[in-house]
Amino acid sequence: MTQYTCPMHPEVRETSPEAVCPLCGMGLEPEEIRAEEEISAEERDMTRRFRVCAVLTAPLFLLAMGEMVVGRSAAWSHGVQLALAAPVVLWGAAPFFARGWASLQTRSFNMFTLIALGVAAAFGFSAVATLAPALFPASFRGADGRVAVYFEAAAVIVTLVLLGQVLELRARRRTGAALRGLLGLAPATARRVASDGAESDVPLHAVAVGDRLRVLPGAKVPVDAIVVEGESRVDESMLSGEPEPVAKGPGDTVTGATLNGRGTLLVRAER
Repeated sequence: MTQYTCPMHPEVRETSPEAVCPLCGMGLEPEEIRAEEEISAEERDMTRRFRVCAVLTAPLFLLAMGEMVVGRSAAWSHGVQLALAAPVVLWGAAPFFARGWASLQTRSFNMFTLIALGVAAAFGFSAVATLAPALFPASFRGADGRVAVYFEAAAVIVTLVLLGQVLELRARRRTGAALRGLLGLAPATARRVASDGAESDVPLHAVAVGDRLRVLPGAKVPVDAIVVEGESRVDESMLSGEPEPVAKGPGDTVTGATLNGRGTLLVRAER
């Protein structure tokens, strides 16, 4: 079963890909790097939410800024702002509210605690001011006799945070590109040496820590290992950039996907 962990708190372990870190609220990443690049369900979900919220926030922002330029708002303005902001806050920000509530339950306050409280306060105040303005005293009213609303602040915060989440998730996905490249360079099989000396080719994923492997001349080292027998020179330029092969003998470490020279090595798998 695949284990998922938090990039910021590696001690967190979960088995569900949809789980989030209880400490910081970040989405979890699989511990094992896979050869193929996959777009996570969280990235697809955040991207969809951002696109919808951006479409709704743009006219809302322009409407609110227009009121500031003119100095007053039309009678229908607050109702339209409520209609535009409601999907952004109630649907677009739903993951942030869930993470903020989880942070309150665990008392591990984080960024999502602030986002949830700020957006809820701005939207809640504005909704009441729009639907039940009589609840507010005269001191809350402006020159036009209406209570000020902050729908655009709530919507813009949600949309910008969604954009940040999308960029972060894309960056985290692309960070593994180099590791996936190294996995692609590794051989598909390894020659395993049994305790009785018999040798057989096995798939790379079947290699376990402690297995003895034979690395033939001109072959790639299958996994990170320690040399047990034999001497050779290994091309490690893919890691160090050093063009000259490095001499290897008993006790030396070799790295998976590096290229063995003319000698034969017997190695013990370490990872």
